Amino acid sequence: MIRLKIIITTILVFVSVSLFAQDSTSTPNDNPLIKVWTIEEFIENGKKIADENMLEIVVDFRSDGTYTYWEENDATDGDWEMSEDGAVIYFDKDTEDEMVWNVVSLEPSKLEVKLTYEKSKYKYILIPKVIKTEE
Repeated sequence: MIRLKIIITTILVFVSVSLFAQDSTSTPNDNPLIKVWTIEEFIENGKKIADENMLEIVVDFRSDGTYTYWEENDATDGDWEMSEDGAVIYFDKDTEDEMVWNVVSLEPSKLEVKLTYEKSKYKYILIPKVIKTEE
């Protein structure tokens, strides 16, 4: 009986230590959103905008909760946060500049969001921006 208690206690300690180690190694950088994204598809009111007419949009989500949003060479900085369930991204929450993106899907290689702005409905499909380095 004592041997069984020792085995059970050992197993419980091992499981507890393993769970703690996993929790302590997860960081905000595990979030696939943390990177620089660029627009690949731009859909306004259900109509895909042709590449030559598409706005250039780039968003840099940083792990410290700040962002830079570029649209046609006009940059905006601020704070972002994601809802606990990952369904919504808030830019400058609870301010007059608040923008809300509803997340359709988020993968390391693709971010798809929907939003409404000035009575128009938009869908953006973004991909990670390839940052060119000088050689």
